[in-house]
Amino acid sequence: MSDFYEEVYSQDNPEGEAHGSVQWKGTDVCIDLYCKCGYHGHFDGSFLYHYECPKCHTKYAVGSNVKLIPLTPEQAQEVEKHNGFLTCELEEEDE
Repeated sequence: MSDFYEEVYSQDNPEGEAHGSVQWKGTDVCIDLYCKCGYHGHFDGSFLYHYECPKCHTKYAVGSNVKLIPLTPEQAQEVEKHNGFLTCELEEEDE
């Protein structure tokens, strides 16, 4: 089974760009899905590890990467006015 994960999920690791990785852990998700056949669907629920297009029946593994889009100072100010930013604990890196 480890070969399966390496073959499939090695395609889901961008290098050199800012990104995040969702740890699904049964997390609820609300997601628009676009199949290569042109079908556009929507899913609300938990445990979306794999998806099958209801139109053409292509089967997909759901990736875990999220692109982090840099904001200009003006855009960051707009976010601050409405929602603000969330962050995480700073972990010290080994030198």
